[in-house]
Amino acid sequence: MNNEILLVIIALVISYLAGSISFSRLVTKLVSPDTNLESTKVPVEDLNEEVSMNAISATSVRFQLGPKYGLLSSFLDMVKVAIPVAFFHFLFPDSSAEFFAATGGIIGHNWPVYYNFKGGYGHSPIYGALLVIEWTAVPISFFGTAILYFIFRQVHFAAFGGILLIIPWLWYLDYEIYALLYASICSLAYFIKILPDFQTVRELEKRSSKLENQKKMNNFGDE
Repeated sequence: MNNEILLVIIALVISYLAGSISFSRLVTKLVSPDTNLESTKVPVEDLNEEVSMNAISATSVRFQLGPKYGLLSSFLDMVKVAIPVAFFHFLFPDSSAEFFAATGGIIGHNWPVYYNFKGGYGHSPIYGALLVIEWTAVPISFFGTAILYFIFRQVHFAAFGGILLIIPWLWYLDYEIYALLYASICSLAYFIKILPDFQTVRELEKRSSKLENQKKMNNFGDE
């Protein structure tokens, strides 16, 4: 077997297993063993509604235990992917293994083998890998997310758009095809995880809009 192929396979496997470690669960188990992250509900902005999260992530910890432990979980999720990516980045600089390590870590985070493949959204490990591969992509993604949220006021759409911006940014910096493939897989993995949440929120917004219109019609008829 070609050495490069073997290295890529090793990078994928090691990073997937590392990415599968759920620090959200571990932090919660240490701090508040009775807390059930699977029942996390988050308020929908501008609506008097709450929705259940489709993932177990640092965001789940933040809503259940507060921002301090949410940030801790997010930091550890970044580190668990950044370490194997850094290993292949610095020890094998002429190899594409770092991009496969980054990809494996994010897939492991989103679909962890240790927890029946129920993981997080992937934000933290995506940025953890980027801090090693190309740190400038992180502020670009954050800035893009902020602009999209300011325009559309939809957090899921804005967050996904910010992740998508990583692809043209790496292309602009003339990264190789494997870097663009990594960024594309990250975007797809993130999209798959947030889609159910996005659809739930859209349904609530449509229902709220329909009720509001009916209320206006009723008020109009009473005049």
